Amino acid sequence: MTKSILLVSAVVVAAVALFAFVPQDASTARPADKSAEAARLNNLGAAYMNQQLFEKALKAFEQAATLDPKLTMAQVNQGIALLNLGRIDSARPVLEQAVKQSANDPSAWYNWGLLYKNTGDSTRAVEAFRRVTEIDPQDADTWYFLGASYAQDKQYSEAMDAFQHALKLNPLHASAEFGLSRAYQQSADLDHAREHLQRFLHITQNKLGSPISLAYGEQGKYSLAEESPVAPQKVPPAIKVRFVDVTYESGLPVFQLPGGSEGNPGLRLGPGACWLDYDGDGRVDLFLPGRGRLYHNFGGKFEDVTTKSGLKGAPSGVSCTVGDYDNDGFPDLVISSNRIALFHNEKDGTFRDVTESAGMTSYSAAWFNLGVTFVDYDHDGDLDLYVTRVLPEAQRDGDRPTALTYRDRHVPNVMWRNNGNGTFTDVTNSIGVAGMAPSLAAIGTDFNNDRAVDLVLTQWNDTPNIYENPREGKFLPHKPWAGPISDLTNAVAVLDFDHDGWMDLAFTHWGAPGLTLWRNHQGKAFEPVTLPTTNWVRGWGVAAIDYDNDGWLDLVAVGETAEGKGEVRLFRNLGPDGFKDVTADVGLDKIALKNPRAIITGDYDNDGATDLLITQNHGPAVLLRNEGGNQNRWLRLSLKGLADNKSAIGTKVEVFSAGLRQKF
Repeated sequence: MTKSILLVSAVVVAAVALFAFVPQDASTARPADKSAEAARLNNLGAAYMNQQLFEKALKAFEQAATLDPKLTMAQVNQGIALLNLGRIDSARPVLEQAVKQSANDPSAWYNWGLLYKNTGDSTRAVEAFRRVTEIDPQDADTWYFLGASYAQDKQYSEAMDAFQHALKLNPLHASAEFGLSRAYQQSADLDHAREHLQRFLHITQNKLGSPISLAYGEQGKYSLAEESPVAPQKVPPAIKVRFVDVTYESGLPVFQLPGGSEGNPGLRLGPGACWLDYDGDGRVDLFLPGRGRLYHNFGGKFEDVTTKSGLKGAPSGVSCTVGDYDNDGFPDLVISSNRIALFHNEKDGTFRDVTESAGMTSYSAAWFNLGVTFVDYDHDGDLDLYVTRVLPEAQRDGDRPTALTYRDRHVPNVMWRNNGNGTFTDVTNSIGVAGMAPSLAAIGTDFNNDRAVDLVLTQWNDTPNIYENPREGKFLPHKPWAGPISDLTNAVAVLDFDHDGWMDLAFTHWGAPGLTLWRNHQGKAFEPVTLPTTNWVRGWGVAAIDYDNDGWLDLVAVGETAEGKGEVRLFRNLGPDGFKDVTADVGLDKIALKNPRAIITGDYDNDGATDLLITQNHGPAVLLRNEGGNQNRWLRLSLKGLADNKSAIGTKVEVFSAGLRQKF
């Protein structure tokens, strides 16, 4: 899923379109090299495991092990498949051979331990899990199973030590809390037993953590089938792609709508935009908050339905976000301006203003609401709303109007927690996300891969800030920049540009270089990445886009030169060879822009090629159709939560095809 925040625009697509490169010959390739084919079969088996197709997975693992007897992980994976099929006697010799063949493989020992724990041989289970803790002392699940094995053997003191170690590594490990409670109970220490039982109930009832279960994938990372490393895939040759201005043909207005932005500091910064499928017909519609207009998409053409949708009274805003906050299956809409406006989708093609009944009393002459971002920060299944705010002290930077000055004071941001009953509560202070400087944009991501949704903020008079989500308590602020970064930052985009499984960040800035990219070094630091140069004095919107569906995420951004010329630039991702400016190659150098602001991606015509929409201050939005990007194969996913979080915001998607892994 591509989620972009352009300056002050948080754009969330409710009906997610995901485009993934699928090599033309991926399903028929039969490499001559047996080890390469074994790796492919092993990875095919891992994919079957994720689909709970254990018999098919077992067959693939057996074929991989036969082709390459040295591929130990295929043997371990056979054992994992057999365990999940309940064939303990068959799994035993396979895993025994694996631990003998690879004595330092934590996965082999871990599943060896699971086998013995589940068959009641706690002594051998302790031996196996103890071996895993020597190889990887930082895995909380291993310490839990070590404690559970000790408890099974009635060694309660040792069990409590192991459970405590698991909780030191992961304070929200629900099963460790429950195991600790049982161990204290068996030791006749009822006070401590009740204490840890209450802690277990707190974690599970508040969805801070889930207990270990017998289901595949829910017994720790080492219980999962391992994937074989495959030789890095080269970026395929460029294909012919052109972006064509289709604003007029699409039915969108090609002139500025009446009613300028005087008196509205947010609109001096420029409006954002939101794609949303508000009527559930499978086509993304468009909301432009600058004039509060909703455009219905009827097969690649747009019709203004603002009046009949009930949005005629919507405020002229600067930003919007889309999400199903009440989990009724239809996306709702938030607009930011001097106040926050929440519009409920009535499921009949209309919206109703429910701001007051929702408790979002955010109007004030003392500040202006800028960025709005739906995010389920507490993982309780309903969407919360994060709002960045600034003082409306409009000044001028030379001859160019802005809504911020270099001396603006900080006004706190706000997190509105969804109470699950149609109302929201301000929890900003209790979770510590007020911000440290005037904030423009915010976006949700998981920068440290701990499965909790973190926040990235762009700030004014301060470098960008990352708020780490601890799941419980206050967010932890980080500035992990391993190099100089501007303290006048506008927009942010999230992408895994190098396929290492860690989400990287791109920013636009006021001042050179205008656009920067930062590689995530395993959640510990972000390192600058060299990009082609621009001559921008101001970078505005930025988005991640795989414009040619080659499986490598590219970068597109808009900015302004010192002469006031608006530009859109596209940088193609060449993998290990860096990025190449292909703006002229795709015709984007011919797009005339005046005061460009936001840039968002979306496939408005459902042809599998990702299109672009650019907003302008005091000007119409510009729709650019991608012609040719769908020559490469693609996959579209429409994600919906089963019981809650119906708009699936925060979902991680990983696509693996041949040797190419993509994460969204």
